[in-house]
Amino acid sequence: MIQRIFHPIGQGAFYSERHKKFNIVYDCGNWKDTKLADKVVKQAFSEDDEVDVLFISHFDFDHVSKISTLKNHVKLIKNVVLPLLHQEEKILLSNVYRVLGGDILTMINNPQDYFGNETRLIFVSPSEGNGNVINENIEPQNINDLNINDNNRIEILGGQAISLSNDYDWVFIPYNFEYKKRNLKLIKELRNEGFDCNKLTSNPNYALDEIIHDLRLTKKQGGKKINAIYDKLSGRINQNSMILYSGPLRNQDYHKYCLQRNCYDWHYHKCCSFDKVGCVYTGDTDLKVVNIKTVLNYLWDKVGTIQIPHHGDINSFDNQVVSSGNYCCPISLGTNNSYGHPSTKVIGEIMKNCCCPVLVTEKLDSSHVEIIEIR
Repeated sequence: MIQRIFHPIGQGAFYSERHKKFNIVYDCGNWKDTKLADKVVKQAFSEDDEVDVLFISHFDFDHVSKISTLKNHVKLIKNVVLPLLHQEEKILLSNVYRVLGGDILTMINNPQDYFGNETRLIFVSPSEGNGNVINENIEPQNINDLNINDNNRIEILGGQAISLSNDYDWVFIPYNFEYKKRNLKLIKELRNEGFDCNKLTSNPNYALDEIIHDLRLTKKQGGKKINAIYDKLSGRINQNSMILYSGPLRNQDYHKYCLQRNCYDWHYHKCCSFDKVGCVYTGDTDLKVVNIKTVLNYLWDKVGTIQIPHHGDINSFDNQVVSSGNYCCPISLGTNNSYGHPSTKVIGEIMKNCCCPVLVTEKLDSSHVEIIEIR
C-alpha cells in the first residue's frame, strides 16, 4: 500500500509518500515560518522514521524553510535530490539569502555540511527547452547504484528514472527544466531599485555592507529593500523548479493498482481516476513555459494527480495541463495569504475540465490523502 499525503502546511509545500518500505518527501517549507507548521512536520513522521529520499524543487523560502525541522526530527534523511545550479544563479541566490537570513544559505552553498555526511546528495542536471522529453525506453537506476563522478559528487540527467528497489516497479523521475529567462524579473526589480546586478551575480561575497554603501542607505533600509523585492517575487526567485513524476514506469496491468482519495472536502468522487495512480509534483513551475505533458511524454497517460504550482497563481497556470480532464488537483495555500491565491480563474478552469481542485491550507482538516493499494 502507498499513502500519498498533501500536508496542511499553509502557504508553502510539504508532500510525502509512504511506501511499504520507503518514505519520500517533496519539499518542506512554509512562508510564515509558523510554530504550527513545525508541528505539522513533526506529526508527519516519528523520531524513529527515516526519509529515504527528500526531493527539493527549488530554494524558495516557502519550499525549504522547514527542512531543518524535518532533518532534526527524523532519525535520518538518506538521500537528497536537488537541482544543480549554475554558478551565476548560485551566487545570486546566496547574496539575496545572505540578507534575508536563515540557514538556507548553507543549504545552497554547502549542502553536504547542511545535511551531514550520512546523507547522499544527488544533483539533477538541467534541461533546456521542451524538446527534451522523457525517453520511453529509459531504464530505471537503483538509487544505491548511482556513482560518484569526477567532480566527487553524484549527478544524474533530468528525466532519469530512479528506483528504490530492484523488485519494485514504482519509480521517481525528477526533471530540472531550465529556461534562459530565469531570474530576469528578479534582476530587473533589483536593478530598478539601484542594486549592482553584475556584483550580485558574479561576486559571491557581495555582502549587505557593500550593498548599502553602493546605494547610500542604512543597513536597515537596505535589508528592507531586498525583503520587499523578495516578498513581491515570492515563488519566482528561482524559476527552474524541479518537477517530479512518481508512479509506475511500464505499461503494466492497471488492475494491479487501486486508488482511493480521502479528503475532508472531497465531494467529486466521479472525477477519481482509479486506473491512473501516477502523480506530478510541480513545485512553482511556470506551466506557461514548461509543457509538462510533452516532457512526460508517454508517462502522462499514467497521471491522475497534478499538484497545481505556485499556490494556484494565475501567472503560472496553463489550462492545457488539465484539458483531458479527470485529474485531482491539490493546491497548497494559506487562507490569509496576501497574494490572492488561489486564482478563481484557475479554479474555474480546473472544474470546467471536469477535474477536482482540492485546497490544502494550514487548517488541519484540509489534508488530502490518496491510498494506492497494490494487488
